[in-house]
Amino acid sequence: MKTKGVLKGITIGIVGSLIIPYFFYRIAYGLAGGYVSLSYWGDSQLYIALSLSMILSMAIMGYYLSSQNNVQNKKMWWISFFVTFIVSLFTGTLGILIREMISGNLNAFNLEESMIWGVIYSIVLLPLTVPLCKFILSSLYMWIQKIK
Repeated sequence: MKTKGVLKGITIGIVGSLIIPYFFYRIAYGLAGGYVSLSYWGDSQLYIALSLSMILSMAIMGYYLSSQNNVQNKKMWWISFFVTFIVSLFTGTLGILIREMISGNLNAFNLEESMIWGVIYSIVLLPLTVPLCKFILSSLYMWIQKIK
């Protein structure tokens, strides 16, 4: 049962790491007044940065939620807050560093400023990202509990 929870968590993580940056870019480009076309390979920074943390955290949450019979709403909000903060902190700091290492632009990378702004962005965007994470985790929980 827990293996199925982990596999479902990985599935949600993969789908989420593809869909969330797509909508993020669509909204950001639209608000900036720019062209709303997006290539998955042209703007790969957020996809690369989000994939590892999203897949890993959803796999862990799939394992945890498969062992829980009843998760209260308040507890799910706290879990969502914690998971969102960890994922956004990793994405904004280490995920961008890993992306720069993969692309080979590490010589021009400003490490100190990226780490500072990564932490600031993860804190400032919590009011927007926590409800999204709550929705994703609630969907994962319902999908896992459907089999039990």
